Amino acid sequence: MSTAAESSFPHPPPMSTLPELRRALAALGPLGIPTELDHFEAELAETPLDRVPELAERYRSYVLRNSSPDAVAALTMSSADTAAILRRKLAEAQK
Repeated sequence: MSTAAESSFPHPPPMSTLPELRRALAALGPLGIPTELDHFEAELAETPLDRVPELAERYRSYVLRNSSPDAVAALTMSSADTAAILRRKLAEAQK
């Protein structure tokens, strides 16, 4: 069984064009992360052409933020694992 970190992108996906950005957003789904592709398409349809670069950059940042090994591990961690980490950190802080 693969870990979340092994399921992340080994390096940032290409996102220089709108089709590449769409593919990068869609690739988040198998990682268990919301793709936001529908939101992107809806916003793109309503965005004036001079604002498209800003929109694309926002979604590029979303992909980058959510596809690093650390991000995928954190986003896919079970609630039991999260609770254990919090208990450990609280215990360490009380020492």
